[in-house]
Amino acid sequence: MTVWWTVLVVGFVIAAAASAALTALLTPVLRRAGVVDVPGHRSLHHRPTPRGAGVALVLGAVAATAVTLVLTAGSQGPVLLMARIETVTLCVLFILAMTLVGLAEDLFSLPPSARLCLQIGLGLLMGLGVTWVTGAHLWWSLIVAGCAAGLVNVTNFMDGANGLAAGHAVVTGSWFVLVSVAHPVPGLGLVLVTVAGAAAGFLPFNVPRARLFLGDCGSYALGAAWSFAATMSLASAVPASVSVAPLLVLVADTGFTLFMRVRAGQRWYEPHRLHVYQRLVALGWPHWAVAGLVSAVAAACSLLAWGALTMNVQALGWVAMASLLLAYLRLPLWLGGEDPFRPTPAGVSR
Repeated sequence: MTVWWTVLVVGFVIAAAASAALTALLTPVLRRAGVVDVPGHRSLHHRPTPRGAGVALVLGAVAATAVTLVLTAGSQGPVLLMARIETVTLCVLFILAMTLVGLAEDLFSLPPSARLCLQIGLGLLMGLGVTWVTGAHLWWSLIVAGCAAGLVNVTNFMDGANGLAAGHAVVTGSWFVLVSVAHPVPGLGLVLVTVAGAAAGFLPFNVPRARLFLGDCGSYALGAAWSFAATMSLASAVPASVSVAPLLVLVADTGFTLFMRVRAGQRWYEPHRLHVYQRLVALGWPHWAVAGLVSAVAAACSLLAWGALTMNVQALGWVAMASLLLAYLRLPLWLGGEDPFRPTPAGVSR
């Protein structure tokens, strides 16, 4: 077990160092190439900022994964168990594929229909791969395809405040490492620890002041990692609450905002700044505080799920997580913010 944790720590550190070094090298390249995010209606930033650092994050994670695989070669016992090559390969390929879709969006602005088709298609391939590795029923693949595309987009929507997506990635990646070790889910932890490490290496470039952004390539990569981790965990008989706990804050914020906009008669398909995290920034919260809050909620949900599982009261765990998420969703109103979802009078757009 000591060797196992040593390999995981080494993987995290290598990923963080590689991600930081590659991000530093990539920043001037992105700026010269004009891959810049210009502030718009949905943005919380106020100056043009290079985007596309997700490439550095992913390359750092992949390089660290390769190194940790070499370190586990020939090892016996738990280390060999965690290095199941099929799972590692499938996860890395799915992340790389989604990264390329996001990079194409960063560079060329793909049509929404093409983007969605690619996301669903890759999600279907990932689902088929998981059924092959775990022996789950093929019908899983259809559900996974839709959920994977949804989670990739949810992660992208939530990547709008400095440090939010990367900070959440450190928590979530670390959580799935623990799940992989405790259940176990062979191979999953080896990749997810490098995703967490690579996100940690990127954070200093994005917090407290954003020198560059992950871009769609980065948020798509993280969404791919989370959808694969949750799918693999569920297919390996990990309880649902444990498999999705750190992702619930992203889904709750996005789902609540979408539902309330539709209910209020707003044009839900237009860019906006009505996510809970965006409203907190509008109330004067610094970006780092909002990012810290989202990460804290993700960590708290994870601990609640694990505690409920340990005490065999999973229903109570769901209630506790739902209560915490409801408090998060209501926070802007409790802090004195106005309700942006009041019904819009007929003939008036918001």
